[in-house]
Amino acid sequence: MADRDWEKELAEIDRRIAAAPAETPPPAPVAKATAARAAVPATREPAGIPPIATAARRPWRATLGVLLRLLVTAALLAAVVVWPYDTRCGPWLAGYLATIGLAGLGAIWTAVASWRHRAAFVHVLALALLATAGVYGAREVLPRIGYAMPDPAHPAMWVCQ
Repeated sequence: MADRDWEKELAEIDRRIAAAPAETPPPAPVAKATAARAAVPATREPAGIPPIATAARRPWRATLGVLLRLLVTAALLAAVVVWPYDTRCGPWLAGYLATIGLAGLGAIWTAVASWRHRAAFVHVLALALLATAGVYGAREVLPRIGYAMPDPAHPAMWVCQ
């Protein structure tokens, strides 16, 4: 194999290439692409992708809806702060935790809506409300599941004795 004559082999390849019939070159792809681009209107958006909402194109109802969601969530958390009932045990504790849960869901709802409507400041406020709801919920739940130390004045029990 080491004694191959490469000159003879290359000459044979050249002879076979010259003897082969000439192929017609493929048509230029530029003409097809230009015709395809001319058939598609330039203003059409890709299917399934919504256009980017800018401040000038955003309807006022969308902004009002995002702000209304933020206010409802903030009102729920304000109700948790001034909760008038005892939260040591029983049904009032369940109502308190349900209110915190609703405030957390409302904060997630507001964060998603503000992300879709490109309202950055409202999005940050919604995430702050979500963190606040998480802190209020953790303050009540963690001592009752044995993770945090309960306060002697505020025993950790779910059902009243």
